[in-house]
Amino acid sequence: MKNFYFNIQSKGGAGKSMLTYLLALKHEEDQQTVFIDLDSATHTSSKQLRFLDKEKCRLFEVDILDEIKKIEREKLFSVLEMSNGMEFDNFYIDFGAAESEQLLRLLSMDFTIIEFKEFESLIDAKIVFNVVIAGGTSYVACFDYLKQLAGILDGRFPINVYANEFTFKNQKGLISELEDYKDETDDAIKEVIPFGDLYPERVSGLQITENMKAGKGKGAFTSFAAKVILRKEILKLGGAKNN
Repeated sequence: MKNFYFNIQSKGGAGKSMLTYLLALKHEEDQQTVFIDLDSATHTSSKQLRFLDKEKCRLFEVDILDEIKKIEREKLFSVLEMSNGMEFDNFYIDFGAAESEQLLRLLSMDFTIIEFKEFESLIDAKIVFNVVIAGGTSYVACFDYLKQLAGILDGRFPINVYANEFTFKNQKGLISELEDYKDETDDAIKEVIPFGDLYPERVSGLQITENMKAGKGKGAFTSFAAKVILRKEILKLGGAKNN
């Protein structure tokens, strides 16, 4: 059975690109895991994950805009069907902010969640929703997106919540609020996973940021501090559940 992970959040700047980069570092040597960039606006992942494309094509860029630059929501089914025919087992799909918003409409207006569950069974796959949440002024919008998604999915698909730790500085109580909300969802939300406890002003944070922008993998990190921080960040991601 193949696994599809949707990295989503309709609020821009929440940290979705950082999460996708860290997940790519985690799976850098895993030849059965690929990443698909659906962000039609910036294609950030295509730039930041270039290190995956050394020997075997494990990074794809797919444009789901139509001829008038409008998002064609049904193209998502084509992407999943195409990926399902590939030899890989695990697919991380990076949705842009606009695509993340359109995903809610696809699942609530174009098709019912029961029909989407039927599609999952048809392709014999597991679909997991990874929702990124930022703190600060972005928290309300991010949390609202999560609640909308949870309501639409109605417990039929697993959700992992990734809390962008750096943006929750002096707001740790909000992460506890996410944990409380998880407990209210009757196991629909599997985990709340803090990530991204980085300090951009430090040497380690600067190297991580620069290497991410340059699309470099783990071998490009020379700072011992950066290596240790990345190791800790990748270990955090290891706990995500998909059942």
